[in-house]
Amino acid sequence: MLNPLVSVVIPIYNVEDYLDKCIESVVCQTYSNLEIILVDDGATDSCPQICDKWSIKDSRIKVVHKKNAGLGMARNTGIDNANGDYILFFDSDDTVDKDTVRKCLDCAEATGASVVAFYGCDVFDDGRVIKKDIPDCKRVFVGEEVQNEFLPGLFSYTFGLGVSSCMKMFNLKVLKASSVRFKSEREIISEDAFFAMEFFSEVSVAAILPECLYYYYKRCNSLTKTYKADRMQKNNIFLSRCLDCIREKHLPAKVSHHITVRYHLYSFEAMKQIQMSDLPKSEKKEKLLKAFSDEVLLSTLNKEVLSLHSKSLRLFFSLLKLRMYGICRLLIKIKVKG
Repeated sequence: MLNPLVSVVIPIYNVEDYLDKCIESVVCQTYSNLEIILVDDGATDSCPQICDKWSIKDSRIKVVHKKNAGLGMARNTGIDNANGDYILFFDSDDTVDKDTVRKCLDCAEATGASVVAFYGCDVFDDGRVIKKDIPDCKRVFVGEEVQNEFLPGLFSYTFGLGVSSCMKMFNLKVLKASSVRFKSEREIISEDAFFAMEFFSEVSVAAILPECLYYYYKRCNSLTKTYKADRMQKNNIFLSRCLDCIREKHLPAKVSHHITVRYHLYSFEAMKQIQMSDLPKSEKKEKLLKAFSDEVLLSTLNKEVLSLHSKSLRLFFSLLKLRMYGICRLLIKIKVKG
């Protein structure tokens, strides 16, 4: 395809301290045939004004101001307003390498992939930049390999990629034809994981680009570290909805095993949040024991799923299966301190 148009969607909500840097990293891409869609999701800080100023500076930028509805809905607004051949989604407090679009496009055009996944770095408040490990693995998946290998691998540790839509480029025509859209994160705890299951069931070619191109800023006050009393309940809803989707899409059993690994990771994160909270010690203990004894969680601790975990989490969930809650509490404390 000669000089295809690439749409870049950036959902924006109250990130005035980071937004300029994010937009600049997109504007300065070495591939220039871009349509940059800034979706102001009802921001109450100076983000709307920052967006409008950028649209004056660069004719490739389109700004959509809308009522706040969350990340998933903002991405859907971006899809509805996009006209490109390909589409990328970037979070508004992160940045990307200047060659990201060009390298993704080259990979997609060379392989015919409807999805190109790439790697990222964690950037911390103190300036540390930690690159994700890039394993030596298969790079192109065709036909049933997308559902049997690529999709399950995103949910666990196989490729070191994860499910984030921010580190993937999608064929926009295939995406629009599929009618798949993001669910609200207010409805399902990982809109990215659910989107991957729905969309990748429609994909015939997927590719991995073995380069770290995305810079994920890990703020010390990130919402992902905030204790939420209903987190375990939402994790269970996530698992139930995912398993329903797997049945509806007739995806292989391997996908259900790997999505359960993802569910375990979310459950472990919920337990860490309890331990990191400001709750009194007695209440922390009570809530951790309740999480440990969750019937849905315990029912998923089977041999097939546990074998997919890293050594440390396999040990933790094996102890949990044996109801050794005292040791599990100790391991959570050690993990949080670490």
